[in-house]
Amino acid sequence: MIKLICPKCMKPVPVADDFAGREVTCPACAATFDAPARYDPAVIPEAPPAPAAPPVPPPVPATVPGPAALGMAPPAPPPGYTPPAPPVPTPAATPAVEGYTRSCGVTISPRVVAWLPAILLTVVFVCTFFSWVGAYFGGSPAYWQSPWRALFGSPGSNPVYVQYMPGDGAWFKSVPSDAGLMLGFFFFLFVAIVFAWADRGMGSIDPRRIPPLAKLWPWRKTVVAAAAGLALLFVLIQLASGFGLERAIRKSVAESPEIVKAREEAAGAPSKETAVDNRVAAEISRFNLERTWWQDVAVYSLVGAVLAVILSIVLDRRGSKPPPRLVLHY
Repeated sequence: MIKLICPKCMKPVPVADDFAGREVTCPACAATFDAPARYDPAVIPEAPPAPAAPPVPPPVPATVPGPAALGMAPPAPPPGYTPPAPPVPTPAATPAVEGYTRSCGVTISPRVVAWLPAILLTVVFVCTFFSWVGAYFGGSPAYWQSPWRALFGSPGSNPVYVQYMPGDGAWFKSVPSDAGLMLGFFFFLFVAIVFAWADRGMGSIDPRRIPPLAKLWPWRKTVVAAAAGLALLFVLIQLASGFGLERAIRKSVAESPEIVKAREEAAGAPSKETAVDNRVAAEISRFNLERTWWQDVAVYSLVGAVLAVILSIVLDRRGSKPPPRLVLHY
């Protein structure tokens, strides 16, 4: 057991030996700080005495004494002679990778990486309140659907632009719900957000004192990674199968009386069936179905959150080693 002093409230904090060199939380003020690494002193054996240096022989006098030894003045330099400047010592060159002359790099900060999952997951949650798919007229949405609307099967519409859309719009009342996938997405997204922000501090509440969280707290980052990964899986399956608004529009076109009659007439003729498929695709394209950049931001943020929490786990296992650094040689 290690006894430390909280740098914020100055109260003693008992820390188990397993938490040496890792981030700990003060039970009094919930402040987080790094516990010192375990010190294992090593006994260095005493070095043997150095052998005595051999005696230095006296200098041998020069066979030919110079002018100074004979009491004579040194000869004067010739007119216009300038003695050369002493050489300037050059500093040792920095070792570089062979074939490259410059390099630049960035250090991966564990503290910055630890905040990324909570921030990115919050961005995903904010994006769920905006439209992810829509049918557009002249760049303006006539019909649209967000994850929350997909959960309840109730897309939004704008009467100003609905009148210009193809068809009578009867399909709008039979848009199916995507509750099966959206419930799983929202559930795992909430779990990941709660544990991600709890890892970054819960004020005066110590999660280790809450019985339901006491056993999960050492695995909180693993829970965030698993929950965020499952949320990503559910949303990718939803995007692959299409939202209820997209499926309802495609179904209304495929089951229209004109298309049904054309398929019956083209039965058994591959060329005619291909022509009908092209007609169906052309009718669906009139709705201008598009997915918004809110969906792209949400999906990329969710992928980034999964990668960030995995990287945070890897950095925690490095212990007292210096943070890794990415270097580019050019």
